[in-house]
Amino acid sequence: MLKIHLSNGKTLSFNLCEQANAKELMELFKAKDFQESIRGMTVLHKGVSYSLVRPTGFSDVFFLAEDVAADPESKIKGGERITCFVDNLRLGLMVHQAQRSVRVSVAKVGRQRYNPYLR
Repeated sequence: MLKIHLSNGKTLSFNLCEQANAKELMELFKAKDFQESIRGMTVLHKGVSYSLVRPTGFSDVFFLAEDVAADPESKIKGGERITCFVDNLRLGLMVHQAQRSVRVSVAKVGRQRYNPYLR
């Protein structure tokens, strides 16, 4: 379960495993005003909340979230992933499906010049 915390005090909930919820969320992510209103995201899994708040001190911030399907042949365990692009960095928070654990990653990817999700 994904929760998106907005600047107006509202919290939206999405089940990324459901196709309709995932499609609705992708449409919201495309709207620049929605992106600017995101203050943080939380994944609820097995009684634990994993949150990623909006980084401060950056000019360009863009959030994404996705369900990652398990694929034993590729050794992908599956789960939910939150990605936040901030200026020239990519922050990732991967909540694993099979256990109560999370992987956090930070990568320097360079300045993004084009974002196909933004209108």
